Order: sequence, then structure tokens, then C-alpha cells
Amino acid sequence: MRQIANLTRPSTPPEPLDPKKLDFGKIFTPNFFVSEYRNGEWVNPRIEPLAPFALHPASTVFHYSQTVFEGLKAFRQDDGHVVLFRPDMNAKRLRRSCARLAIPEIDEALFLEAVSALVDNERNFVPRAPGCLYVRPTVIGTDASLGVKSASEFIFFVLTLPSGPYFKSAGEGPGAPGAIDVFVSKSVVRACPGGTGSAKTGGNYAGTLQVTEEARHFGCSQVLFLDAREHRYIEEMGGMNVMCVQNGRLRTPPLSDTILAGVTRESLLVLAKELGLQAGEEPIAIDDVMAGVKDGSVTELMACGTAAAVVGIRIPFFENGSKLQIPRTFPGRVTSALYEALVSLQYGRSPDRHGWLRKVEAAATAPPVRQSVGRG
Repeated sequence: MRQIANLTRPSTPPEPLDPKKLDFGKIFTPNFFVSEYRNGEWVNPRIEPLAPFALHPASTVFHYSQTVFEGLKAFRQDDGHVVLFRPDMNAKRLRRSCARLAIPEIDEALFLEAVSALVDNERNFVPRAPGCLYVRPTVIGTDASLGVKSASEFIFFVLTLPSGPYFKSAGEGPGAPGAIDVFVSKSVVRACPGGTGSAKTGGNYAGTLQVTEEARHFGCSQVLFLDAREHRYIEEMGGMNVMCVQNGRLRTPPLSDTILAGVTRESLLVLAKELGLQAGEEPIAIDDVMAGVKDGSVTELMACGTAAAVVGIRIPFFENGSKLQIPRTFPGRVTSALYEALVSLQYGRSPDRHGWLRKVEAAATAPPVRQSVGRG
């Protein structure tokens, strides 16, 4: 792998980063990683000042959505160390997404080195708890061609964003996962068998935007999608996996080609067993959940994902205007325990027994060039 060139100079935020004042996904660090795919290989990997791309209007990404991306976080632990949470899982998932979208493979070593080097370069922008540095690796097809075929040229880039809680109204923070209301969609599905539901690609999210806007009219923060065949089984939300606690047991839908394999989801299944909880993957019918809430066997619903970590589900709203009030305190006991176990690990308050944390050390980058560089 080629050495990553660093075309930047150290920089710091203009003012201290207060996680409570940081809107998720809106503030970018001044530099980013970028590399191009040309003539069958990824070339010129570098960190440079963040600036707009100049792309032809006929670029493949614009017309055929040939793009994949990832989302992971860097945390400033209580002792000051900066760590990435399970970046190897994101590297593997990006490879799977690339394969599904006919995009050249991003070698896991390149992915990990690019992310680590950029986070190290931008470490002054990693806020303390409960904040984080959100990391967004992305690949786009850039060929100027309107033929329906895979591009031959691509750009791989990584953005970093200092961020606070994803759902500010949910009351997130250490020891407080909070809760949100969700809209259950039966007429609109997120993915269908044989499609791209298990890949992290832009088109999957574009198809959820309309119903997500409709959900906001009900005061809902997320949409809960059901399966495409029977409109009966819970699958996932627009950007989060779903779990429930029934008869004291943690349940979540099994992975398939219509459900994204969430890093947080997989981590919680492991942590649940360490907390002494039974946990399993099995189909979950929405009608069974409704019946379980009414008879008391379903005590908690929760959503999980990289952006929001773990958050309780308070009230599911339905398309016919009805809603299901879960008669419990929010967040629930299991939701809170899982949240605390996850966050304690990420911020270094509990031991990393599984080797999930990757410490960000001094990156192996080429020296800065001798030129004045500024933010694009």
C-alpha cells in the first residue's frame, strides 16, 4: 500500500467543542482523506484541506447512484486516548457493499489506515464525552457516461465530523439513552429480497426520505419498516436496527439481504449475554409485539446504530392514526444497561475484553508539503 501523503498543517477548533451544542452531521473538520481509482488501482492516497469536488454532470454517481459509504466513530476516552470502535467491521462491510454495487474493492488495510491517519490528523476535533468524532468513508463512481454500466473511475474519501447526541430530544448522555417515538410503515418498504438492503448505499436511504418526512407529522424521529413480502415482520428502521425485550429475553430480527448488519447490533448481542441476558435472532411479527405490549410480555422496544448508540422506543404510531403506548418507564432497564455497557467500553471506563477498540496512534503519513494550505 502506498504511504498516505499529508498535505495539511495541524489545526484546532476556533472554540472549545461542547457536545451539547454540536449538531450531528453538520460540522466538518478542516481536512479529509481522498484517493482515486484509475487504471485498475487506488492511487495518490492523501490528507488534504476539505474542498468541493469538480465532477462532470454525467458522473455515474449522479445518474445511477453508484455509491457506498460507512459510518463509525472515534471517541476521546476519559484518560485522553482517542480510539475507534470496531473499525474492522466497517472495513469488511464496505467491501461487501462495494461488491454489491460493482465498485472496486477497498482493501481493509487501506480503509483502516485511511481512517486512522485522518482521525489522528484531526484529533484536536474529537470532543470529550458524550461527544465523538463521526467518521464517514464514502466511495463514488465518477465516469462521465450515461450508459447503464459500472464506472471505471472512482473516488474514495473520508470525512470527519465532531458531533454530539444524535437525538437531542431523547435525552442522550452518560447513563441516559433516552427514548423516541417511531412511525410503523406498512405501505412503504425499505428493501426487498434480492435487492440492496444489506449494502450501505445511498439509494436505500433515498427511498426512505418521503415516508420519513411523513413520520415527522406524527412527531416521530424514525420509521420502522416491515418485510416486503407479507408486510408483517419487523426488519429495521431507516438507519437503525431494532430489538425488543420479551419475557426477559432480548430479541432482534435475523440478518438477511434486506437488513443491514449493524456493528452496534452485533456488539449489543455480545454485551447482552455478558450481562446475563438471553439474546437471540428470530423473526418478530409486528402483531405479536402489539399483543405482547398489551399482555405485558413485551416490556421494552429499542433501536440501535452507530449514530445514536442505543435509544428506547416510546410510542409506535401507525398509518391508520392509531398508536401503541408502552406502559413502562423510559428508558427501560435493559435498554439502559446495554447503553451503559456500550458507552462505558467506548469511553474507556470498562475493560475492552474483545479487542473492539483500535487506539489511534501517530499515523504513518508522509511529511506535510511546504506550502500554505487553508480550508476549502
